[in-house]
Amino acid sequence: MDEAVTEKFINDFGVTKEQIKKYERIYANEVIPVITRHYLSHLVITIEELINAKKKMEFLEAIKKTSNNVKDYVAIERAVNKKMIRVFSIILAPVDSEKLKARTYFIGKGTGALITYWKDLPEEQIRILLAHELGHVAIKYLFQDTNLTPADGLATLFGFIALQDRSNFYKTRAQEFSDDDMVIYNKLANICNRSSM
Repeated sequence: MDEAVTEKFINDFGVTKEQIKKYERIYANEVIPVITRHYLSHLVITIEELINAKKKMEFLEAIKKTSNNVKDYVAIERAVNKKMIRVFSIILAPVDSEKLKARTYFIGKGTGALITYWKDLPEEQIRILLAHELGHVAIKYLFQDTNLTPADGLATLFGFIALQDRSNFYKTRAQEFSDDDMVIYNKLANICNRSSM
């Protein structure tokens, strides 16, 4: 954070220079390393959300067929449609394996997928492999394609499309969010000022 923004935080919001340094240090040392390990997190969450929506619909259809009580069904439907209920999860797990660079394991009865990857690979290779493995998950649970041959080719196609989208985002849209410190401060101060909240 530049000195002018530091002074504005001190003067406008009453925080101290020590608090600013502490928060910057914690963010840099604790938050950023975790963010870095969440490779393709937007894609993982999106695929999870799409699969969850599909599985919830299948579950509700099955309940509707067997439920004789409309009130019970309405209560179940309301509970299932709450966003916090997840019936499918994708877990990314780094492993110590030089033999297998990445692999997807489907967890029993369609409740999730575990994607392992060799933790010592360069970050860009990890992203590429994870995009491919996420392709396998998407193919299994989302695509209505009757011809899933070749499975690895289709997973690679999905990975390409996902990485192409990521690349296009950083080439174009990400520039919209690139501001200097003072512009970021002014946006925050204008919106987060206690008198306007």
